Amino acid sequence: MGKEDQSFMNRKNKVIIYGIGLSLLLGGCMDSANGNGVEEKNTQVEGKDSGDGLVSVQEYDGEGFSLENGQQNDKIAEANRDEVEQAVKDFFLKQHKTDVEVHNVVGNVDGASVFVESIGKTHFHTYAVVPIDVSEEKMLTDQVFSPEGEVENAIASGVYGLLYEDEFTKLNQVIEGMAEELAFTGETKEAINNTAAFGYGTPYYYVSFGDIERSNLIMDTYIKNPKTSKEEWKETLNISEVDPEAIYITIQLYKNRPGEKPATEELERVVQTIKDTEGIPAGAYNILLHDNTIDKESGVGSKETSIERSLPDYIIKK
Repeated sequence: MGKEDQSFMNRKNKVIIYGIGLSLLLGGCMDSANGNGVEEKNTQVEGKDSGDGLVSVQEYDGEGFSLENGQQNDKIAEANRDEVEQAVKDFFLKQHKTDVEVHNVVGNVDGASVFVESIGKTHFHTYAVVPIDVSEEKMLTDQVFSPEGEVENAIASGVYGLLYEDEFTKLNQVIEGMAEELAFTGETKEAINNTAAFGYGTPYYYVSFGDIERSNLIMDTYIKNPKTSKEEWKETLNISEVDPEAIYITIQLYKNRPGEKPATEELERVVQTIKDTEGIPAGAYNILLHDNTIDKESGVGSKETSIERSLPDYIIKK
C-alpha cells in the first residue's frame, strides 16, 4: 500500500469512528488529537461497570461530562471562562471564517476542550483546544488549535447537510416515525451542544464526510466565501459523483422507557426501512440501538445491551 493509499485509509477510519463511541471501532485510530482529550472520552467507557454513572437519555444534558485527567484543568478553565470563550470565537473566525456559539468548556489532560456550534446555514458541531500552563494556572489563549482534520471534516459534513437539505428532512421524518412506532428516542439538544463534536447532525444521527479530494475543495471554497449558496455548492462539487461509501451517516436511537433493551427485530425493522426508503441522502448508514441510558461522564450510549448494524456491514444508499 502506497503512502497516498495509507493516508486515505487512515482518514477513512478516523471519520468513521468520529463521535460514534463504539468499542469495536476504537483502539488508536484517532491519532491526531494532541492532548484534546476527546478520544479518552470515547475509550474510557469500555470495561466500565454497566451500572456506574448511567442516566436516562431524556434527562441527560451533558451535566457530569468530563475528559480523562482533566479535573485540575477544568477548574482553571472555568475560572477563566470568558477569556477562553472569546479566544475560541476569535480562532474560528480567523482560521475558518466562521462565527460560533460556545456551549461547553471541559478540562483535558493538557488544557481545555471547547465545544462549539456554528452560526449560519452551514451547520455543524466541533471543538477547539486551549492549552493551559498548569504551573502558572494560565490559559494560553494565543495558542488555540483544533486537531488536524477535525474542523475541516465538520465543515464538509455541514456543507453536505446543506446540499441534501430536503433529503435530510425526509430522513428526519422517517426516523421520527420509526422512533414513535418502536418506542425509541434521541439525545437531547442540550446533550449534543455540550458533548458532541460530530459535524452535521440531529438528536438521531450525525454525518462524517470522508471524500478527501472534495473535502479539500469544500475548504478552499468555504474559506473564500462561507456564505456560498446551495446552488453554488452543487456547481462547485458535482456532488452526484461523490462515492456514497465516503459519506458516513450514523443513526443512534435509545429506548424511550427505563429498563427496556433494544431487540434484534427492532434493529431489523430500522435496517429494512432505511434500505427501502427512497429520497434520503446518499451515504453509508450505520445503525446503533441502545437501552434508555447514557454514560454521564463520557456522553456515550454504547454498552453491552446495545445492538448494531455497522462497519463493515453498513447500508449503502446511492
